[in-house]
Amino acid sequence: MKAKILVLLLLTLSFNLTSKDFSDIRPTKATLAMDGGKMEVWIIKKEGNIWEMKSHVDGGRMFERKEISIFELNEDDLIPLENRIEMRILFKKIKARSIFNWLEKKLVFEEGKEKGSIDLIEGTLGPATIQLKMRLDLRNLNLGSLPKKINYLVYFRGEIKQRTYKIEESENIKTPMGEYRTIKLSRQFHGENKKEQIYWFAPELDFSIVRILNIDKRSSDLTLQSFEFID
Repeated sequence: MKAKILVLLLLTLSFNLTSKDFSDIRPTKATLAMDGGKMEVWIIKKEGNIWEMKSHVDGGRMFERKEISIFELNEDDLIPLENRIEMRILFKKIKARSIFNWLEKKLVFEEGKEKGSIDLIEGTLGPATIQLKMRLDLRNLNLGSLPKKINYLVYFRGEIKQRTYKIEESENIKTPMGEYRTIKLSRQFHGENKKEQIYWFAPELDFSIVRILNIDKRSSDLTLQSFEFID
């Protein structure tokens, strides 16, 4: 089963790919606004091929979330190394950490009081780095002939599962920075009709995200307010 998923992933992403280097992206800072708060996201280059993606969601007294993802960027690959999350919901605090040990093919995780490890499958992404991987893949696709969907393997809460994102018709998204033509990717939920997760990527901003919509127990709709290169 794992082999079939990996083959499907590779076949899907090989469709209409060009040869743009993943590692040529530039460090950025983006701010997205939502009702009652905002999210700031930094992509920072560290030493060599090591990068860091940081996000801070400020929901006021009700909610706060900080996340740091460490990863390696090569010419044609994004390799997650570590993910750390600190979250506060009212007065409850939650911490989570996952280590991607590629040498031993193990993913070690700690989420609250729960600790464990699972087999690490080639190509697995973290809960944050999948957003960057989608952006990098879109940069390498022929925009005149996009595939209908893209598949990824993603670690989340002790499990690695396949996620499928449908590439839909382009839309114009209005932001305080102006209006952008975007590529829309919507996650396909199987048997969970009430859930939605949609991303809008703007080619004009090097395929950065300009809007994120999540419909779940805690729904959110974030729209880009500011974007800058920080190198």
